Amino acid sequence: MHALLFLVVSLVAFYLSYRFYANYLARKIWQVKPDQVTPATVRDDGFEFVPSRPELVAGHHFTSIAGAGPILGPIVAAIWGWVPALLWVIFGTIFIGAVHDFGALMTSLRHQGRGLADYLNDLLGRRATQLMYGVVFFLLVLVCAVFIHVIATLAHAYPAAVYSIWVEIPLALIIGWGLRKGWKVNPIISGLIAVAVMYAMVPVGLAYPLQLPYATWVWVLLAYIVVATRLPVWSLVQPRDFINGIQLIIALVVISAGIAVLALAGGGQLVAPAIRLAPPGAPPIWPFVMITIACGAVSGFHSLVAGGTTSKQLRSEGDAKFVGFGSMLAEGYLAVIALLTAVVGLGVAGYEQFYAAWGAARWPVVWAEGGAAFLVPLGFPVALAAALFAVVAKSFAMTTLDSAMRFTRIVTAEFASTFRLPAWFQDRSVSLIPGLAAVMFLALPRAGRLPLGMDLWPLFGASNQILAALALLAAAVFLMSLRRPILAYVIPFVIMVVTSMTAMAYSVITTYIPRGNWTLAVIGIIVFLCSLGVIGIAFRVWRKGAPASPNIAD
Repeated sequence: MHALLFLVVSLVAFYLSYRFYANYLARKIWQVKPDQVTPATVRDDGFEFVPSRPELVAGHHFTSIAGAGPILGPIVAAIWGWVPALLWVIFGTIFIGAVHDFGALMTSLRHQGRGLADYLNDLLGRRATQLMYGVVFFLLVLVCAVFIHVIATLAHAYPAAVYSIWVEIPLALIIGWGLRKGWKVNPIISGLIAVAVMYAMVPVGLAYPLQLPYATWVWVLLAYIVVATRLPVWSLVQPRDFINGIQLIIALVVISAGIAVLALAGGGQLVAPAIRLAPPGAPPIWPFVMITIACGAVSGFHSLVAGGTTSKQLRSEGDAKFVGFGSMLAEGYLAVIALLTAVVGLGVAGYEQFYAAWGAARWPVVWAEGGAAFLVPLGFPVALAAALFAVVAKSFAMTTLDSAMRFTRIVTAEFASTFRLPAWFQDRSVSLIPGLAAVMFLALPRAGRLPLGMDLWPLFGASNQILAALALLAAAVFLMSLRRPILAYVIPFVIMVVTSMTAMAYSVITTYIPRGNWTLAVIGIIVFLCSLGVIGIAFRVWRKGAPASPNIAD
């Protein structure tokens, strides 16, 4: 198989799924009503609930769910060969990931724009909500801590990309304020200009790299997320994510063109084996190829994005298919590109070097150096091409970071509201404190060791997919209460719950306990049991027949 065929097959599959399957879900399952008043309009507060243009919401949602996940996962999973990775990216994206994202967004829209853990109270009751809040809060602070590490590492390793990332912030603020104040600002033209400025800073970074210690970058990023989280969503987060969305579309088009030119020149052949059942040191191909690829096919984190900010910005329910289902397809295509950097871009020697054993594939290097091979045929110097790939990776890691921190604050405020804590717990500054304290505990460097968050990161893959299973379950219970068909959500739920909980149990029993890593073992068991509790409660509700939620707007 050739790299160009990778792209053609995935694009055709994704187009057909959007044309037919997404329409089926929108019309028959969710019965989308474009004229229905959305939570963004009803609860418009100028801060979180902000009815916005669909392209702005799509840009925010797409870049928030993309992050580094669809880059990292497929690159690491290439150790099992290209066939299992490609099949899971394509079919997992279409029948599970996009279904999950669309369902999470619609369920939140029909529950006043509330988040997953919060609206679960209406569907399954107080006990399920308590268990879910614990799982969600743990995952969010872990994501924040690890992405701080990832961005700080990239900034330290690729100083040439630093200026491009930070110049984007004032550009986004200008665009956001201009749109909010009614200036004659065309968001697409403004976004293109911002991307051009970002890329123009790459040669400056190559000539005058900004080199700061890793620990300094960690503190800078901690300060940044505090400021970003306290600003209204329209002022920084939304326009910056829109800029990054344009950047990613441009990058995907240019990379695809480079692969086509490479093919015409006789290159682009696969250098990785089709399948490797037992690579040295790697866990079993099932369930871990699915767990490793994660965001490249399906991710529970996406349900937090859908209910955390996206449902609070949609001004029309008719945009939900484009934003929810469509963004996941775009992320699947990004995952295909990431996979190609490993199985084509590295070359034979590069693949043998990075995939000789489990843990050898340093994904930032594979992404930058493997991806550079696709831009060289277009005339890009290798150093510039690698820097551009680093800019893409850091941009999306930054969007996930500040979105995750915002969700942490929102989840804390929703928890306070659901369980009727004093009103001041819902204050936008007070509700930020618990998450920030946990993130600092997990993210700050330790003498001679990685931050604690990186020690806990092995739990993320299975925990994240367990969350995806629970979000699919919540959507199925909601649809059942509406007397709608549920198989489109029940089948993916069964696949994901079996896969993710098998992976968690396997890791605890065969890795964490034998190695004496009791922290991972205990937290893994807690997540496992909390999830079992939610599933058990859902099963009892299922047997009785789910009552209609009092907060449903259907």
